[in-house]
Amino acid sequence: MFLLYGVALLSAATAGMTDAEASRVDYSNCLTDFTITHLDKKTARGTYVKAAAAACMDERNAMLAAIKKDELEFGSTEKEATDFATEEVDGVLLSFTNGYSGFLNSNTRPVKE
Repeated sequence: MFLLYGVALLSAATAGMTDAEASRVDYSNCLTDFTITHLDKKTARGTYVKAAAAACMDERNAMLAAIKKDELEFGSTEKEATDFATEEVDGVLLSFTNGYSGFLNSNTRPVKE
């Protein structure tokens, strides 16, 4: 009985993490396409950073919602879940905006996951 309960809890937790991970990959891949487009145009870093903040909003919002949902299920408060999800989503964006100059200077491109 306890084993069955444990498996059910693990399955539920894994399903939630899968949603969050899948939405993170979707957001990252969308930003990859966005970044490659701007690298091909040789967009200046400042212009790219401003544009990137508004890029891929559907994917960003899906990732935010999935992480927030997971955090609420794990017992976080609404504020804790929102803060953590926002931090995670902002981290994905930051990895692209911080790496843009390096890609531009080396004439390399990010790759999709």
